[in-house]
Amino acid sequence: MQLNYINKNLLRWFLPVAIVVLSVLLLHIVFSQKADPIQEIAPENGILDIRNVDVSSGVINIVNNWDFYPSELYTSQDFAAGTVGEKSRPEESASDTPYGTHRLRILAQPNQYYTICSFSLDYASRVFVNGSEVATFGTVADNAADFVPKVGYMTIPMYSGENGEIEIIYQYGNYVHKNGGYIQPTYLSTPQIMERFKAANDLVSLSVSGGLLLLMLYFLLSAAVRRKADFLCLALCCLVMALRDQNFLNIHLLPADTSWYFVYRTLILIVMLMPVSILLLLKCMYDKATRRWPLYVYLGMTAIAAMLICVLPTQDLVSVSTAVYYASIPYLLYLLFGVARHYIKQRRLEATDILVLFGFLILLAGLLYEAFLTGHSAEVTHYGTAAYGMLGFIFLNAAAINLQIQQREAALIESRSRGEMLERMNRLNMDFLHKVAHELKTPLTVISGYAQLTGMQLAADHISDETPGNLKTIQQEAQRLADMVTRLMEYSYGRKSELSFGRIIVPELLENVGAVGAPMCLKNGNAVKIVASPCADVHGNFEMLLQIFINLVVNANKNTQNGTITIRAFDNEQEGFVLFRVEDTGSGILPQDLPHIFEQGFSASGSSGLGLTICREAVEAHGGEIWVERTGPEGTVFAFTVLKEEPQ
Repeated sequence: MQLNYINKNLLRWFLPVAIVVLSVLLLHIVFSQKADPIQEIAPENGILDIRNVDVSSGVINIVNNWDFYPSELYTSQDFAAGTVGEKSRPEESASDTPYGTHRLRILAQPNQYYTICSFSLDYASRVFVNGSEVATFGTVADNAADFVPKVGYMTIPMYSGENGEIEIIYQYGNYVHKNGGYIQPTYLSTPQIMERFKAANDLVSLSVSGGLLLLMLYFLLSAAVRRKADFLCLALCCLVMALRDQNFLNIHLLPADTSWYFVYRTLILIVMLMPVSILLLLKCMYDKATRRWPLYVYLGMTAIAAMLICVLPTQDLVSVSTAVYYASIPYLLYLLFGVARHYIKQRRLEATDILVLFGFLILLAGLLYEAFLTGHSAEVTHYGTAAYGMLGFIFLNAAAINLQIQQREAALIESRSRGEMLERMNRLNMDFLHKVAHELKTPLTVISGYAQLTGMQLAADHISDETPGNLKTIQQEAQRLADMVTRLMEYSYGRKSELSFGRIIVPELLENVGAVGAPMCLKNGNAVKIVASPCADVHGNFEMLLQIFINLVVNANKNTQNGTITIRAFDNEQEGFVLFRVEDTGSGILPQDLPHIFEQGFSASGSSGLGLTICREAVEAHGGEIWVERTGPEGTVFAFTVLKEEPQ
């Protein structure tokens, strides 16, 4: 039952996260495997020859080796008329000039249809195919006043014609960024394959970013319910990683007419917040490992950078974002130092710690990989790579959180079990005290009775032959009481001595029973009769057997007025046992009470309910049984057996 509770609680927190993360990764793996193979081909001197390439078997990735004409906006007519200038030298880059022209000639099979797809050039572009303008993003111009930026994903159909030649011209303008205007990864294939290729890419982009947004909502709800900052930081990480994908943000999430300046500032802000969100999460998860004031300094710097991104010219935004990345490095090292010191002091590394730390390593690796390749790889620039590290981190972190939940639940259950055990021990101690009090009360009652009788005799100056016997009984009971107290002290100090069993002569035992019981019964006018016929010896503890008889006599005396309480012993009714009977002439036991009289705490008269329980336990300790032989208006007979002493 406890194990089932732990497993249900574990599934309740871990299953939603695991389903989302594994589903996203599974979709990515499935569609990556089903994707058409990509073959990379580099143009030579601005010419791409695919006449001997089987385009229908996959996708061609055209390497960025186009002819480039800096600071010129040429069309097909310019190239046809031969009025174009010299193309750039290898050391010149499109990132160095605010506008220019890229040209690629494709040699293909005649009369074939093709499709190319790619992101437009940053940050405004016009595309010409065989002299016709086929796509426009923003307004390309040779001056900042007329320039209008816009970025989008383009899919352009092409036809090779009779001569099998295709001319592609890209014009670009860039007055908003210090780097830009380079050719994005451009893919070429048949229209059918290209549609399948685009659909697979879109599905991967939508599944990864959509899955992260779903996880963000889940962690926001968890933060609201559980009021933990860790979940809030996880939600922020999921949000920035999801929006980092430009394809998802620009093409699928935002309306087509959204201001490019808003989109660009948002993207820069998102990229800047990626390391901030990760370090904030690391701080929350190891809050006590480092001081708070470095966090406040770091967050203050981030807030200033965020405000600058909202107001500075677009040319300076990347510099601000880069500055935050560099500033994150010393704070990251500080946090790592604090985490390392935390585990050194702790001197142990548990499974949950390993999962969390490994997740952070994956996440930081994805972030660093993206930071190093941004600006060098167009794929990383537009899609990013940290999202996959985030998915891996979330999965491992969720596993760690739920492992902690399992451990806490197990500890709680163990604590409850310990509490229940302590409660049972407390009840047992109380029972023990009740039994001890019950046993101590009997010799005190005997001593009190005989002391009163002797006192009355002394007051009346009527000392008889019974007086020395009374004093002897008082002495014996006082000694028995002292023995009980000694055993109680030994028990309380953990030095409880073993009960000694040996040969007991039955007539001597019954004589003591009569001597102890007779005075207790005088108050109710009852007589104690001992039938001490010849009987075999028994094997037991004298004091325990005496206590059994005393308890039975006390109970019989309570329910008998002016009657007789008879104690008998028989050694021929049960083989190997001596049978004892305690008979009274009292009112008997009610039928509804009879099944419960030996239960601990049960009493029909309002007493402690321990006398018969003590009798049952003592009889069983002697290997015998106790029962009610008969009861009714004529009286009650209790019977019990004790093992005979083995013949020597």
